[in-house]
Amino acid sequence: MMIRGIFARLLLSFWAIILVTVIILLLLLSRVYTSFYTTEKEKKLVKAGKEITVMAEKYLEGSIPESQLSNKIQGAAHNYNSEISIFPSKKQKTSQSLKTFTSHLTADYFTKEDIQKVLEGEIVSKITVERGTSLMSVAVPLIKDGQVIGGVSLHSPMYDVTAASTQLRRLSAVVILLAALIATILTYFLAKYVSSPLQKMSQAALMIAKGDFSVKVDVRAKDELGTLARSFNYMAEQLARVEKMRREFIANISHELRTPISFISGVLQGIHDKTIQSREQEKYVSLAIKETDRVSKLINDMLELSRLEHGDIKLELQKVDLQEVVLETLAAKEPEFLKKDLKPELNFTAKPYVLADPNRVKQMIINLLDNAIRFSPTGKTIAIGIEKTYTQATVWIRDYGPGIPEEEQEFIWDRFYKVDKTRKQEEGSSGLGLAITKMLAEVQRGSVGVKSQLGEGSTFYFSLPLWENEN
Repeated sequence: MMIRGIFARLLLSFWAIILVTVIILLLLLSRVYTSFYTTEKEKKLVKAGKEITVMAEKYLEGSIPESQLSNKIQGAAHNYNSEISIFPSKKQKTSQSLKTFTSHLTADYFTKEDIQKVLEGEIVSKITVERGTSLMSVAVPLIKDGQVIGGVSLHSPMYDVTAASTQLRRLSAVVILLAALIATILTYFLAKYVSSPLQKMSQAALMIAKGDFSVKVDVRAKDELGTLARSFNYMAEQLARVEKMRREFIANISHELRTPISFISGVLQGIHDKTIQSREQEKYVSLAIKETDRVSKLINDMLELSRLEHGDIKLELQKVDLQEVVLETLAAKEPEFLKKDLKPELNFTAKPYVLADPNRVKQMIINLLDNAIRFSPTGKTIAIGIEKTYTQATVWIRDYGPGIPEEEQEFIWDRFYKVDKTRKQEEGSSGLGLAITKMLAEVQRGSVGVKSQLGEGSTFYFSLPLWENEN
């Protein structure tokens, strides 16, 4: 229903714009056409008036007879559908000679001020309305021997202007309305083009809301709608992945907690029922304590991860000697290296200082070392290195374990993610170490990464910004 509303609003909006544009164009064209034809008619009447003044001047000089001037006036009146008269100046002696061509029309359509302007040498033009009909009147000064001795007035109804303007307005209206019809059709398809993908996305969103994350929006356009559709599909994929992670997280948590709790409960029940002999109680209690420690570590890691996700963590950012922190962490991990006969191999190409929380940096190194120790075969080497660029320092740790498939490398930073799904969670591991490391790096304006090949081992690393005075 909402999409139909969008479609209707788009269509109505576009059509309203077209309608307003058509009306404005018609009004403008009407004014332009009327102004154009009015100006042309005025020019023609002025031209005719000047031609008559030339003939009148010759008549006054005696060069042509009165009949020739009369014929000229009658011809012009016929050609321009006008009534023509000559009005003399009262101050001139030659006025009596022009009485034959004088009529009341001049006084009917021109005021005394208009006539005075003509007698001063100006051309006067005006439009009046008589009985609903527009009439154009033009007065041209009559000059003899450099002096104005009168004027010629022409009075013509504007039927031709009105007819031409009406015809052109009709033609323009037909053309514009045809263009509006075509634009309306194109607008319909444009509105359909815009609303159809939105309707698909609306339907897909409802399916996603019901838990079906497999839905895809099939929009192949390469414009903003196509980008929106691709973003929507990407969002659906990410939601599906998040939902899968959520289910796996719940399953993993349930499994990780059920196993040790069941074992601890069994030990306590055995001691209570005395099914565990006194000589074996110490062994089972020791195992129960280890399971308790594992549960405690899992819960602590979960709380840590939750605080990081919600930004509820306080950092003590300061100048940190990265090499010193790495060496201290290696010293603390020496017993675990000895237990698997692993040899650390140091590769420090720089001694940088970073802006970070030293305890959090140590925690990140411990997590990466635990991961390397866990997957390194007995008797192998674990390489630890430090590198530096202009803006950041990097700690990398390489093991020579089984490696990680390329298609799974982007997921190993997810909580409880296992490359080998058939493999049980390693002893002492909560499955959250890499996820915590990633978040710790990000809250300290750093980043993490991994490089790995199957059968050749893996290199995990994190980078942190340099101390501001570090060169």
